[in-house]
Amino acid sequence: MKKGLLIHSCWAAAVMLAFGIGSRRASIVSSSDTAAIAGASTAAAAKETITGAGPFSGGKGERVESRIVSAVESLFSAIQPTGGDLTSLIQQALRDGNPITRRLAFARLLESLTPENAASVREQLVALGAEPDQWRDFHYTWGALDGKAALASAKSSPEADLAITVTGWAAANPAEALAMLDNLPPELADKRHELAASVVSGLTHKNPAMAAEYVIRLGAEGNPKAGSLMETVANATLRQLGPEAAARWAESLSDGPLKGNAMAKVAESYARRDPEGAARWTERYADKEFASRTIAQVGERWAKSNPTAAAGWLENLPASAGQKQGLSGVFGDWEDSDPAAAGDYLMSMPKSPQRDAAISGFASGYAWQDPHTALAWAQDISDPVIRESSLTRVGEAYYRKDPDGAIAWMNQSGLPEEARQRIMTLERRR
Repeated sequence: MKKGLLIHSCWAAAVMLAFGIGSRRASIVSSSDTAAIAGASTAAAAKETITGAGPFSGGKGERVESRIVSAVESLFSAIQPTGGDLTSLIQQALRDGNPITRRLAFARLLESLTPENAASVREQLVALGAEPDQWRDFHYTWGALDGKAALASAKSSPEADLAITVTGWAAANPAEALAMLDNLPPELADKRHELAASVVSGLTHKNPAMAAEYVIRLGAEGNPKAGSLMETVANATLRQLGPEAAARWAESLSDGPLKGNAMAKVAESYARRDPEGAARWTERYADKEFASRTIAQVGERWAKSNPTAAAGWLENLPASAGQKQGLSGVFGDWEDSDPAAAGDYLMSMPKSPQRDAAISGFASGYAWQDPHTALAWAQDISDPVIRESSLTRVGEAYYRKDPDGAIAWMNQSGLPEEARQRIMTLERRR
């Protein structure tokens, strides 16, 4: 058994080593979410980083890299050499039986791309049937190497390569990509929003601040995707800077809906790591409409580790839509983990819109466990509109669990006929 474990451990270590080297080689195009910029100069720089020597130095660092690659390749298959004709390397990258060999070979193929050979390589990838991730990484790289030529090819091709090509172009040459988008050819005019998203994605790989400025411009122009694009920028900023610095970046944006999108995306990650810190960061915006989703997300995330503290924090914030949404979410989850404690907290709250929101969340969640108790709580909501809405949601769960019992309850519930019909209609739609 010990021997077997040793063998498996060695094999696992070898695979991880291969994965690491493949990742280094492919880092210029690993995905549309990477921050690497493709191109021959980048490949050379990456190699210099690994080896401690320039690509043509022949120094000690380069010889060390060769020994590492040889050791990995000896476990699988030797990678075909690069040269004027890349056919053998392409065949290996797409047809070899070992996935590690394919990865290493494709990484070397990307390193060997030039503006002159890219079109020819693409033809072979089409003929051999490249995998989706290979297809994506190739066009990201070609877009970075020669955006204009890659775009010309993508415009007329039946394959899905236009968006990722523009992403690579924007990552490597933002000015050119932005100029292209501002002067779209007529045949791409209907794809402006799609290509704007690709440009923003590429800009985040090199300069998130520039990406944010561009999204703000798109928002001013009325682009309906501006909010989600700002979340793309926030994701990139989180990845590159971490939650605390990303929070400071989001704060620097002008107040408004786009700032709200950025803050909400940052809050999701920040509160997972440090809910109390995220709460201190967001509470100064508690009375701002654009921060409603942010407040709710911090409260709901904090409640996963300390629902009492999260509920208390939300309850003491200035009244806002985010506060109510957060309380509803906190109690909608708390009823799952400790319904008795959640009920005790609700009993301690004075009659208020905040208590109504908390009960609504609790009743809606608890309806699936105990509809009778959930109905009793929903009946205690002061606001008649929220009370009817909550009773309807609880009634729907009740009807799904026990149709006869739910009908008997509805007949004496005092709910208007429209609400009763809604309960049964929702179930029939399912």
